[in-house]
Amino acid sequence: MEMLSEEELRRLIESLSIREIIEPALDNWIAYESTGKTIINLKTGKVQGIGLNINELLDMSHDNDHIELYKIESEDELYDEEEILDGDEYERFLEFKLKKEENEEFFDDYDPELLDEFCRIESIDKKERQIKILIEDYEEYHFNNYQD
Repeated sequence: MEMLSEEELRRLIESLSIREIIEPALDNWIAYESTGKTIINLKTGKVQGIGLNINELLDMSHDNDHIELYKIESEDELYDEEEILDGDEYERFLEFKLKKEENEEFFDDYDPELLDEFCRIESIDKKERQIKILIEDYEEYHFNNYQD
């Protein structure tokens, strides 16, 4: 199968929104377990997300059928509660954690499930807020590094 031409690849990349670049990587990222990447298959033109455990990263480095558009390393700290939540929400989250701590024998203050549970209870779309933060970071990075 033939590879995309340089012109086809350029058009494809230019047609992608920042969200289309970031979201597949985020969907495949698992904190401290899996690196999330957004790649373009150079034979099919398909943009997709993949999740790679550390031992799988070496295998991918020899694959010339794709290019990487975006990567979130497994050890990356993408956000904290204060970034995801607004001021009032964060105060309610702290109260939520305190109640949990009082009621649970083996409470873990650093359990990421606490924020997930709070967001479910409060009907907060955590993923959407993560994407917003990542898009802002992406835009800021490109603005600071690619100015004429």
